[in-house]
Amino acid sequence: MPENPDAELLGDALGIPVERMALRSREPLGGGSVTGFGLAGDGAGDGGTGNGGTGDDGIPVEGAVEGAEESAELFYFVDTSRLPVERETGLTLGESDRPEVRIWQHPADPHLPALPAVSFAQSMDALIARAGRSAVAAPELVAYRPGRRAVLRVACTHGYLWVKVVRPSRVERVVEAHRVCSEAGIPVPALLMWSPDGVIVCETADGRPAAETEWRADALLDEVDELRLRLASVRTERPVRGIRSRLDWYASRLGRAAVDAAGDARAVAEIDALVERARRGIAAAVDRAPLVPVHGDLHFGQLFLGDAGRIAGVIDVDTLGLGDRAEDPAAFLGHAIASALLTESELALRVWELADAAAERWGSDPLVPPLTAVHLLGHALGATDRGDERMRAALLRIALAVMDGRPPSEGAR
Repeated sequence: MPENPDAELLGDALGIPVERMALRSREPLGGGSVTGFGLAGDGAGDGGTGNGGTGDDGIPVEGAVEGAEESAELFYFVDTSRLPVERETGLTLGESDRPEVRIWQHPADPHLPALPAVSFAQSMDALIARAGRSAVAAPELVAYRPGRRAVLRVACTHGYLWVKVVRPSRVERVVEAHRVCSEAGIPVPALLMWSPDGVIVCETADGRPAAETEWRADALLDEVDELRLRLASVRTERPVRGIRSRLDWYASRLGRAAVDAAGDARAVAEIDALVERARRGIAAAVDRAPLVPVHGDLHFGQLFLGDAGRIAGVIDVDTLGLGDRAEDPAAFLGHAIASALLTESELALRVWELADAAAERWGSDPLVPPLTAVHLLGHALGATDRGDERMRAALLRIALAVMDGRPPSEGAR
């Protein structure tokens, strides 16, 4: 592993060499970051902390959370956010009320105090019973963004329920987002119950996941544009934190990773040039219309389709708020590009068609290309953390193509 101060902190805390650690995730949080590491299990820990897997820009743990094998990978996190928490769950360094560093083992996330309880079958069974259902299997953790949220799927006698765990300070905002979206006619999943400690229980969305259905690119984008119009009618006064706020964080870590990996001055210069173009593009987008309600993390993985390809369900409206009208198109385009690169089957061509059509449709908005580039920088950082140099290089090439007004697929060649 390249030199990594977070790895050294974790190694010192656990008394193990950094060579035993595998970097699994890294993203900004609060005034710092949260970095995840995987360690081969050796019987340490509390058991039931999860198996491997990655996704959702975090550390999803795939498979049943409870009863992980003793040899399964254990996840530890180094948190420099300095965000206040109600109770510490691991080691801390610095001031007691706002430590400089926190180190915890999944699922004992101090920002998500409800996560440990819902990670085990017995307590989850009791929760699901309160929602009037009966669980038939252990909860499955399908997505986890450390310090932010976790999503668990629970098999019940009649289908699945979804349990989302968020920070207690955010739970009312998420519940309110579901309510106002429903009132505006946006087909969000029914919210069955929630609790002040950050637990939300929802039904499964109507329709089938867009990734598993047939659609034509232009028709799907028509549906997305109609959804954006409906979102614009939602009553909310909460601002979103736009993707542009992550530009400097992505840039500094990508540049540092290029130096750590090979001392590659050329790679650093290319990253710096792309970042500067994105920064200039964002600065040049002046005289923007008033802020409008946006989804905040819109991509086709959030969409469920019904008959004739119409949108029948929209999930993860946690990020709903007032933002620039370019936020959702840029997020959709960035995720489509990353998905196209990750798709190895014959479906890849269809996803590239979607990405190219989205760039053509929305690229005339001067803020969409630079914001898309920021999303792609984030995906490139994730590829760097996974050691996937080929993916990192492709994402940076495509970011340049988008900034140039060329089809994304052209940058992938």
